[in-house]
Amino acid sequence: MNKLNELSYALSGCKRMMIFTHDYPDPDSIASALALSYLLKHKFNIKSKIIYGGLILRAENTTMVQQLNIKMDHINSIRWGKKNNVALVDTQKKFSNHSLPKFIKPMIVFDHHHRQALSIFPFSDIREKYGATATILYEYLEEANVEIAPKLATAISYAISSETQDLGRDASAEDIEVYTKVFPIANKKVLSKIKNPKLSQDFYLILNTALEKAKQYRNTIHVHLGEIPSPEFISQIADLLLRHERVTWSLVTGRFEKHLYVSLRTSNDKTNVGRLLQRVIGRRGFAGGHRMIAGGRINMDNPNEQKWIESEELVIQKFLKKINYNVEISWKPMIGN
Repeated sequence: MNKLNELSYALSGCKRMMIFTHDYPDPDSIASALALSYLLKHKFNIKSKIIYGGLILRAENTTMVQQLNIKMDHINSIRWGKKNNVALVDTQKKFSNHSLPKFIKPMIVFDHHHRQALSIFPFSDIREKYGATATILYEYLEEANVEIAPKLATAISYAISSETQDLGRDASAEDIEVYTKVFPIANKKVLSKIKNPKLSQDFYLILNTALEKAKQYRNTIHVHLGEIPSPEFISQIADLLLRHERVTWSLVTGRFEKHLYVSLRTSNDKTNVGRLLQRVIGRRGFAGGHRMIAGGRINMDNPNEQKWIESEELVIQKFLKKINYNVEISWKPMIGN
């Protein structure tokens, strides 16, 4: 039985589905949810809602949702009943980066991250070698002979390009093949608006903080951003710092509510920063990722300023040990003396 037939069997009798993204959904999570919604509607005649937790504040992400008119409901609007059919995309049940209640067992899971634990669901498809979950969903749409409308093609195109930095980071042969199929169909004007949105005042304030506080040692840059309005900004700053001409590693932390969020990036394609960050954070929180990008968070109970500082410094120290640097190194400002 192929995967599409397996999915059909798992969906037997299902009339409605809630599709959950991870919290603070990125383009891949949003596009994957939209693609699954298309598949459910046009192949299986199943109605669905896309649900997310957290916020959507990053300019590119809000522009994507607005320009493509993607209907998404916040988890706070959901009323849980005895029977809720749930799908997870771009995340997994054991992960702590989504708001799905613990008592709800997903019917369907699609993801491209490292499988954290062996969990049994009616249906799951987790492909760690893929650069984007949206690529997986496209292959189902293609096999099901579902027409790819420009709106969906635009979403998948942007998801793959943003997740893999225009196919230059962690992109599989499958990602490249799917991208070449959807890009000609995508709305280029909308893609341009998504990639070049108006930026909020918050972004420039955070960027200013990053430039003032960033510290460098040889090929490594790190910065503690402090309080941030949304965890989305951390990965954005980590990506930006990695573009420094002398940098191979960038590590960024930010404080949000009762969690210390961490983003780690590298231009070294021979490592696996997802596993590295998991070892850095350990049991204090959650981390995941791929060869060149990773993100995670540390749970902070009743944090005060001292606890925040201690956790930030511990992340740096453990990271340095993992890449075989002496902890007692001399950091210098990235800009200035």
